[in-house]
Amino acid sequence: MDGMSPSHFSVIHLILAGQFLNRDHELTLFINDALRFVSAFFIPISQRAPHVYLSALPFAPEQSHVARKFCPRVPNTLAITQGKPSQWPMVVFTAEHHKYHVQRLVFSLDESTFASITSQTMYVCNSETGHRISGLFELPNYGMVYNACFSPDGKCILLEFDSRAVVCDIEMGEEQFQIKGSRFAFIHRDGRIVSACGVDGDWDDSQDESGFRILVQLWDGGNGTLISDRLLEVNDVAGT
Repeated sequence: MDGMSPSHFSVIHLILAGQFLNRDHELTLFINDALRFVSAFFIPISQRAPHVYLSALPFAPEQSHVARKFCPRVPNTLAITQGKPSQWPMVVFTAEHHKYHVQRLVFSLDESTFASITSQTMYVCNSETGHRISGLFELPNYGMVYNACFSPDGKCILLEFDSRAVVCDIEMGEEQFQIKGSRFAFIHRDGRIVSACGVDGDWDDSQDESGFRILVQLWDGGNGTLISDRLLEVNDVAGT
């Protein structure tokens, strides 16, 4: 047993669990719980494999799938008489993949993944376990990332820089295309990209209280092709 790594034990546990779980949904729940189990007790388990049973299972939350499945099979071990949690804590993990200050944290629409972004790098993680899915990626040298959002399918992410928006895939971090001149951009739920920019100057710095003009453009989220554009006249900016 001492020669086996924590990953060996987690794989063995999942194989055993698969013999008793018949439905895909239950298996998915069990795997997610097992990943949280490994994340929570990785340090003691990595010191010595028997800690799976001595220092991990006894302290696993009572209602966790791993505890309910395996604690009855390992009766001759530690017993926690009080203070044992029933569920996993709200703080699931601490992500420490970056070397720089995190500027943006954005979740996919289904909240299953998130992207952590600095001025120079980005990575994508599973939001339940904190396990890194892809990255670290070096970002294009366009300055600060002011905003970010995932595509509806979760395969791409839009990064909003100063006067441009860049769409990258999350698997390789490669730039797919960019929209120049945009002051504001986001990916709509239908997959199209909406961008806007001021005409005849910056609307934030406009001294003309009578109004200003905004060019709103609609782009194909798959290839960056311009679909339509429309010039809007915005008046009564003072709200009177």
